[in-house]
Amino acid sequence: MEKIKMFMYFFVLSGVFGVSGIYLRENFNIPFTTLSSMDVVRIVMIGVIQLSCIYLAIDTYLRFNELPKGIKRIIIFIALPSSIVYFLFLIGVYVE
Repeated sequence: MEKIKMFMYFFVLSGVFGVSGIYLRENFNIPFTTLSSMDVVRIVMIGVIQLSCIYLAIDTYLRFNELPKGIKRIIIFIALPSSIVYFLFLIGVYVE
């Protein structure tokens, strides 16, 4: 059960991190001087979301002490690509 729980945590965290990165790339591809104050606030909010995802991923990795390091790494190795594929599929469906 702990393995599934860790997988889901990393799956969601990496998905949120990836989607927020896509949002930054798609919406703020203009020079910094042409951004409005609301755009700067959005960029800061996305930065806070990404920093919190990084912090929560590290905290999640350290929280599951009963799992060996090898199993943790395998779970992360499986969760990241599957999250990327899943969320890119959702984005593709949403855009189409």
